[in-house]
Amino acid sequence: MALIRLWLIVFALQVALYLLLRFSIRLRQVERLERRWDDRHPGQGDRAARRAFVARGMASFGRSLRVRLAAVVFVLPTLAILGIVVLVNWQ
Repeated sequence: MALIRLWLIVFALQVALYLLLRFSIRLRQVERLERRWDDRHPGQGDRAARRAFVARGMASFGRSLRVRLAAVVFVLPTLAILGIVVLVNWQ
């Protein structure tokens, strides 16, 4: 029962951390794309083109390595806990 409780708590923490990381990384990428647009098109107020540029950039970003690395939030802690359980119970 304690193992199930531990798993549920760790899983809830992993989901929360994953969502926070994903939101933070995506927010930083949107800001980076908007700055890139502003640098390339100074003084232009074409909001539709800017939104399209950001949308295209975010579509390619969704498949990038950074977002996949956030999935490691689920794998590494689980493997660490499994390793600790095995080492503690090894006889």
